[in-house]
Amino acid sequence: MQRLEKIFDNKGVKVLAGDIDAGDYEFNMGALWGGFETVQLQGEIKSLTLQTEESVKKVAGTLGWGLAGSLVLGPVGMLAGLALGGNRKEVCALCELKDGRKFLATMDSKIYQQMLALSMMK
Repeated sequence: MQRLEKIFDNKGVKVLAGDIDAGDYEFNMGALWGGFETVQLQGEIKSLTLQTEESVKKVAGTLGWGLAGSLVLGPVGMLAGLALGGNRKEVCALCELKDGRKFLATMDSKIYQQMLALSMMK
């Protein structure tokens, strides 16, 4: 089951605007990795402010949980997986770094919580 969670685990952060290049990044090991740019966040976040929050149903996650449910519990499991899988909260947050750079990004609420924890580290 943990393997399925890893496949559908979302580490994507979409930078919408700001002092770093807009685009798709991956949040990993306390940094944003994308294209030719790496933005170190651990110990560098001055503030992180939640802008919006919405529920999003990811098609890939929903199909994956539906498939997993059908393999484990048959048709009933498939229906349960389709109903429960892929639900997540997506947030938009304004991040200000200690060097003065700011950026606006959308991300999964779990990534937001991890970034918020990084903002409390010195």
